[in-house]
Amino acid sequence: MYKSDFLRADRISIVSDEISEDFIDASLFANNFDIKNFEIRKFTEGRIPDISASTLRELLDKKNHFNYTYTLISPGFFKHCVSDYNNTNHQIKKIHDCIDLAKILEVKFISVFTFKRNSRVSKIPEEIYAPLCKLKDLCESNSLTLLLENSPNCWADTAENLLSVANQTGIDVNWDPGNSLASGHRNHQLHLVHLLPITKNIHLKNWAPDVGYCSILSGAYDLASEINYFLDNQYPGYLCIEHHQWNNRKESTIENLNELKSIINKF
Repeated sequence: MYKSDFLRADRISIVSDEISEDFIDASLFANNFDIKNFEIRKFTEGRIPDISASTLRELLDKKNHFNYTYTLISPGFFKHCVSDYNNTNHQIKKIHDCIDLAKILEVKFISVFTFKRNSRVSKIPEEIYAPLCKLKDLCESNSLTLLLENSPNCWADTAENLLSVANQTGIDVNWDPGNSLASGHRNHQLHLVHLLPITKNIHLKNWAPDVGYCSILSGAYDLASEINYFLDNQYPGYLCIEHHQWNNRKESTIENLNELKSIINKF
């Protein structure tokens, strides 16, 4: 994938519930802006994999009718404390439901987190690695790829800690620069060369200390230069809008889509 390919919008995606938890509504809106790639996470009745038969039918119908691509499944697993063994075992069992859905919907990636962080200064506990590797093995045995997403509330919060967990487990990443910024990390440039070969999906939102999450070009960080770095270096994955503006989802979708296109179209 070369940067000229990004002149088309075929690598822009969005988390569907960032538009609406009602997928029919999300689809109608997305079609107005030629959005055809969706990460699937949450619907009116609940989070993946706990979706209704009617939602699954809609996903399949819309996929076939509009030629949608479902890029990634995000069940939100492993956001609890690693000491909660019952929850860990429950989610390891439920990964099979995610795998089944991924096969039905022709999804390649399943993204999870890295367990709840109980201290900002503690060393990443060794105990998190075995369950993550278990999920990795289950996905790979079904020709799927597990990804790790960084989150402010989890052990892999910053770029540095995400790289640490990824290196320990051999798991590729769903890189979220906004979440790294929200975790207090400012200088991503030091880590991009290491993130590039293991990043298979990128979540896009910016961050400002006095505002919180904000649009791609309105935050405190030069996110455009980071996007340019990935495009310049043949990043093969999706650029996924995940704005986290719950009070104005559709307006924020348009704002971020326009900002992302303005960056891509400079090539």
